[in-house]
Amino acid sequence: MHKTVEKLMNGVVVSCQAYEDTPLYGPKYMVAMALCAEMGGANGLRACWPQDIKAIKEACDLPIVGINKKFGDGNPLDEIFITPTFESAKEIIEAGCDVLALDCTIRECRPFEELEKLLHQIKDAYPDMPIMADLATLDEAIKVAETGCVDIISTTLAGYTRSSCEGKTEKPNVELIKEIKKHTSLPVNAEGRIWELADLEAVLEAGADMVCIGTAVTRPHLITERFINCNKKYRNK
Repeated sequence: MHKTVEKLMNGVVVSCQAYEDTPLYGPKYMVAMALCAEMGGANGLRACWPQDIKAIKEACDLPIVGINKKFGDGNPLDEIFITPTFESAKEIIEAGCDVLALDCTIRECRPFEELEKLLHQIKDAYPDMPIMADLATLDEAIKVAETGCVDIISTTLAGYTRSSCEGKTEKPNVELIKEIKKHTSLPVNAEGRIWELADLEAVLEAGADMVCIGTAVTRPHLITERFINCNKKYRNK
């Protein structure tokens, strides 16, 4: 097991991301968010885009799981936007990420053969860079694990792709975690819809080796919106 992956095992990774249409967008604010996560005891950070990764790397000692989102104009259920290409991976590796995370789903627009080719291309160029596979289904997890290129499997995209959105709930997909643990030997990162301590306990009981929490910690406008909606629902009874 890679030394960086060992540092993440049994711990919590905090995702520090903000989009252009929110007040916290930019390296300055993401560094502050990362420092708060570090102060709170996080084992690692997940950060997006080269400028944020570079700034956080200079300020924090925690391992950084790097992603490079490239949004298009298509339906989000069909679009590959988490580090979709070799060039997008190269940008954040050279910015200083310690683990590279990328979309490892299998789609009509990118069959498994193309994904496998991308994984080998990255590993050939950066053999010591651990890879976290962001995916959505058990079949994807099994196939990606068999490539020998991946160090961590993550449930990041479960419920957010065309093949996994049916039956999606507001809770994390604990059954997927259990199945991945049963059918692969790689560490599993639980990510997605972990809002409450009970959600955290549920994914840990399912066998998650590490957990990534984002919105519930680092997106204040959505945290606020959640409480506002609850307040409205109660008062409109």
